[in-house]
Amino acid sequence: MSSEKLKPLQAGDPKKVGDYRLLARLGAGGMGRVYLGRSKGGRPVAVKVIHPHLAEDAQFRRRFELEVAAARRVGGIHTAQVVDARAEADPPWLVTEYIAGPSLHEAVVEHGAFSAEAVAGLGAGLAEGLMAIHERGVVHRDLKPGNVLLAQDGPRIIDFGIARALDATSQTTRTSVVGTPGFMSPEQLRGREVGPASDVFCLAAVLAFAATGRRPFGEGPIEALGYRVVNEEPDLTGVPESLLPLIASGVGKDPDARPGLDAFLERCSALVQGGEAPLPEPVTTMIATRVAETEVLAPPPQDVPGSARPLPALGRPKPPMVVAAAAVVGVLLVAFAAWAIAGGGDEPTAPAAAQTTTAGTSPTPQTPLPQVSDSVSASESVTPTPDATRRAFEKISAGDCLDAYERPSGKWSRSKPRAVGCGRADAYMKVLRVVDDTSDCVGDNPGDLDGELWWSHGEEGNEIVLCVQRQFRPGECFLGTKGEKEDTVAISNSDLMTSWPCGDGSPPEDYDFVLRITAFTRGACPAGGRRVDWEIRGRTLCVRIV
Repeated sequence: MSSEKLKPLQAGDPKKVGDYRLLARLGAGGMGRVYLGRSKGGRPVAVKVIHPHLAEDAQFRRRFELEVAAARRVGGIHTAQVVDARAEADPPWLVTEYIAGPSLHEAVVEHGAFSAEAVAGLGAGLAEGLMAIHERGVVHRDLKPGNVLLAQDGPRIIDFGIARALDATSQTTRTSVVGTPGFMSPEQLRGREVGPASDVFCLAAVLAFAATGRRPFGEGPIEALGYRVVNEEPDLTGVPESLLPLIASGVGKDPDARPGLDAFLERCSALVQGGEAPLPEPVTTMIATRVAETEVLAPPPQDVPGSARPLPALGRPKPPMVVAAAAVVGVLLVAFAAWAIAGGGDEPTAPAAAQTTTAGTSPTPQTPLPQVSDSVSASESVTPTPDATRRAFEKISAGDCLDAYERPSGKWSRSKPRAVGCGRADAYMKVLRVVDDTSDCVGDNPGDLDGELWWSHGEEGNEIVLCVQRQFRPGECFLGTKGEKEDTVAISNSDLMTSWPCGDGSPPEDYDFVLRITAFTRGACPAGGRRVDWEIRGRTLCVRIV
């Protein structure tokens, strides 16, 4: 969700929405107002509260419910995950993970066009994010510079407020003209059926904006912009030669003639030297400032086993400007701490107060390290009684999703199962069946790689067994070992059940690789990188070695 500049809560603002405490204002849009909030577990989140006049419209509520369902299907490292939502609330609200960073629009307006390499890095990340979105059967329909956030670990696509499921049955829904003039595709403006190629057009227009600092179809009234998009060629003056053919074909009028997202990913990733695309220095400072501001209001909780972690950086180290910028904004941190107490309504916790005692002193980095111990979360520090654990197992039903995974040691990350929404980023497993014998979880060919395992409690004859299946989400990482042949990777079903920070390229003992999921598809894997793929459940699991 958008990371605009933080503003204090005002008298009419709610202090809490659902289970989320509100800390500051982030901004407002056509659908509602957005706040920085904090979950019960201490995670910063973005909370969008729908405008009251829209909430009174039954048709809007129905549409909002459908949009939330579509957004929950979306996953991937370059998207902002939906955490929670209540379409039936008064007013309705939506919660996503909070991305601390400016929008692409804000960065370009304040600091100008990006370098060719930075644009290529942006293009690779956005293409990968859109591929994950399309894989879930969703078209975004409103990709624009304001809906791209620049975070420390790469760009994020946000705001699925007008996204549409590809399998929608209403012809009106498929052809409604919604979007942002100047970045909408010709077919979208004409009210024709919109598919993935429309998002390709938007992507190319966004990259042209990043490369030149201006809209490819100019400025002006909505009607004028729409006419140019449909009838005139874009102004691509200033687009780097290395990207010009790709972007020019991406903003073509004929959707069938546009390149696919795989072409954008392959070309852009090839142009990024060393796998990293440095942003302009002023932009890294903007990002660092947003991170520092956020940590004052919502200090990062201790990264304990069993807690939901945000997806870490994919081999992209924190920019060197971050520490320097944190020192520069030392006085700002003190001001925010004082505001949080006086105007924000929330006293900073001990870690935040410690960070702001001396003006001009940069806060101590709190980057979490991979947790490989067998200990459980603080809330479970006392070993539950057998009855309590059994009751937890008895609450689980087929179709539930669990926020648990296998640790490299072979033990589960939680001492007892807990059901979470299947659309959440930490919904690692889905329960296929609940049985009383582990043999009932094994298929016809026990040796097949199918991403399925079991989690059991009790003794033989009095056992509860959860047959679980890994949810393969692009952007997540797991562990693998060297294969028997040279330069090959071997994995087992137990390996697929593990989870490991993608930003930590050092695997734990007994493992050789950290593998990042790039796609789980019925087609071919995206090109580029050290690619490995396996056939699982009739689909292709595509991964890259981190």
